[in-house]
Amino acid sequence: MFKNRKIFVLSAIFILIVSGIVLSLKFEQIKTGDLWQKEKPSMNIPDDPYNPPGNIDIRYIYLDSFNGKTKEEILKLRKQYVATSIFANNYYEPSEEVFGEIESGKPWIANNICLDPETSASRTIGTSEESRFISNPSILVALEHPFNYEENNYQWCTNDVNTMQPEKVLYNDITNEISVFYKKLPFTTENGSFYTFNGLNARDFGLKYAYVDLSKSTYQPEFANEENVSNTVTEFQNFIHVGNSCGVEGGCNNGSPHQPMLNFYYNREMAHGEYGTIYIKLWRNPPASPEDEADIIEKIILKSY
Repeated sequence: MFKNRKIFVLSAIFILIVSGIVLSLKFEQIKTGDLWQKEKPSMNIPDDPYNPPGNIDIRYIYLDSFNGKTKEEILKLRKQYVATSIFANNYYEPSEEVFGEIESGKPWIANNICLDPETSASRTIGTSEESRFISNPSILVALEHPFNYEENNYQWCTNDVNTMQPEKVLYNDITNEISVFYKKLPFTTENGSFYTFNGLNARDFGLKYAYVDLSKSTYQPEFANEENVSNTVTEFQNFIHVGNSCGVEGGCNNGSPHQPMLNFYYNREMAHGEYGTIYIKLWRNPPASPEDEADIIEKIILKSY
C-alpha cells in the first residue's frame, strides 16, 4: 500500500512539472506572437479573393467617438477590441510607443475628410478617424488618404468610400493571411493626392517591419519616393499623440508621423482584372532579406473600377 501511494505521489509531481513547462512555453509563445502563427502548407491556394479555403470572416467594427474620453477609457476599449480579434490573448497590453502619448479629455479628429468652412480647422464632432485602427486590430495595415477638402456636403465628406472604410476583412488560417477589401480608391493621381499605408496595428503587435512584394501583387502602386516600401524593408513608426495639425486650439489626439516611404499614387489602369492585390509581408524582427518568409501576410485588395 505504501509503495503504491509513493508511486502515485511521484506521478502527481511529474504531471505538475510537465504542466508547468507546457504553460511556460505557451506564455512565451504568446509574448513572441507565435501562438497565432500557422504552419504554412506547401501548396498553391486558388486565387479566389472572396472564397479561398480556410477563410474566417472578421467583423469590421464601425467607429467610436473618443472625444472627452480619458486615456484609460480608450486603452480599456482597445483591450476589449483585441480580445475579440484574431490576436486575442490574456497578456495583451497596448504598446506604450504607440498609445503612450494619448491625452485625456482632448478632442479627436473626426472621421470626416472636410474642413470646417467657418474655421478652416479639421472637424472633431462625430466618430473619430483613429477609431478605424483602434477598433479594428485585426487590420494590421490600413489604407489612409491624409488630405482634407473644402466641401460642405456631409454625406460626401463622411461616406465609407471617401473615408477609407474597408468593405470586408478575412483571415485565412491555412495561408496565415489577412485580406482587407476596399470598394475602390476614390482619389486618383489627377488631383495630385496620394495614399499611405497605416501600420499602427502592426506596430502595436510588434509586426513593424514591412515590405510590399510587387512580384506577388497584381496591383503595382506608383510610389511617391524612389526609396520606398517596395524596394526597402520599412519599419512602421505610427503612433498617436496630441498635435496641432488639426487647427483646433490646444491640439487634437491624432496619428503621426508622415512616412514618405509609404506614400503611393493611385491609378486604376495599373490593376489587372476585376481586383488588384497589394501583397504585404510583415515581420517581428528585421529580415535578412525581403525574400525571407514573413511572420504574417496582409493582402490589400482593391476593386479596379
